[in-house]
Amino acid sequence: MTSKATPSNGLSLRFEAKELDINDKFQLNRKQRLSLGHLTFTTPETERSITLFCNGLAVAGRGRNTVLQALRSGLFELVQSGREDAGVIKLPSFTSSRKGRYKIPSTAFPQYREVSISVLTETTHVVWKEILQPGRTYGLRLSEKAGDVFACYTDELDGNPESLTSAQKLPVHREGGDTYYFTVHGDPAPPRLFARLELPSKAYLNGPTPFTLVIEYTTNSVEPLVFDKSRSPLSVTNFCSGFDLHCIDQLIDCQDNATGEKVEWGAVFVCWDGDPHPNFPDDDDFVEISAEKPWRFECTLEQLGNEKEYVRSMEGLKAGRTYKARVNGPGGFSRWQYGKKEELLAGTREEKMKRWEVDMERLGCLDVERIEEDVYFETVA
Repeated sequence: MTSKATPSNGLSLRFEAKELDINDKFQLNRKQRLSLGHLTFTTPETERSITLFCNGLAVAGRGRNTVLQALRSGLFELVQSGREDAGVIKLPSFTSSRKGRYKIPSTAFPQYREVSISVLTETTHVVWKEILQPGRTYGLRLSEKAGDVFACYTDELDGNPESLTSAQKLPVHREGGDTYYFTVHGDPAPPRLFARLELPSKAYLNGPTPFTLVIEYTTNSVEPLVFDKSRSPLSVTNFCSGFDLHCIDQLIDCQDNATGEKVEWGAVFVCWDGDPHPNFPDDDDFVEISAEKPWRFECTLEQLGNEKEYVRSMEGLKAGRTYKARVNGPGGFSRWQYGKKEELLAGTREEKMKRWEVDMERLGCLDVERIEEDVYFETVA
């Protein structure tokens, strides 16, 4: 077992920066949870679990901006790249009374015992907008000394780490690590889309009354825009492949209100020799929407005894039950642009294809925010 006299030589922490991906851009105005790398903790302990403490590890309820926590506590440093005289960019100091903690079990193979902890941030946080400037490149690194980092044997921890004695606190050596360089972008945020579910209060499993689910899409964009919904469960095509609709749970999350059991809808999967989709989507797979012009997607489920294997079958629902459902559907649309549908889809197929060669990196993805409201319905035989 490692003695208490030697952990300073064995317990270590280093920052491993994530390899820069061209698609991972630090966007100040576009909601994004970005991973910048990992804090890697190494321990040679073979018999006792160790708990690591520092500001910058996820704390319950505050796990999305570990980078900002670490910067404020001094554990990380931020510098502007490309300047020889670049000093450390100071953030308002912050020391949380609730330090982040991470428990590391013991291992019989100390030379291989490394625990990686993700370093994350929300790039639209107000603090980033106060200290970063679009177009500039910055470096993030682990500081040499600042920021409180220590560990202890878990079996000696009695709730509050502040009650540990100096003898119980195990020092943690910081290894020379990587620097994560990133360029800040201030591209405008795309419009917001909202999806809300509507259902009839009763579902007649064997009667003539149709059971139609409706997903209403609205937006905060005053200016009209058009998005492409092909290759999604909302498409007009019926290929039942890839992202096309092949099961109702792609549209709604539905469960028995009494038991919590999820509905097992019928599903249809079709294999094709090649891609069955056309080179350019059908006009009906483009939707025009604006703040004054919502769009409603409708899907009518079939009677229980009608083609049970069909994707829109009501199979899975049981008579005499109450169900609750929430909207599901696509999380976003990767191709869109401002304008009116009649203008953006005018002309020949070749003209349309040329017009829809859109720079999506500049526009950004059109994300869908699902309104998480439970909708209830009863089933009648």
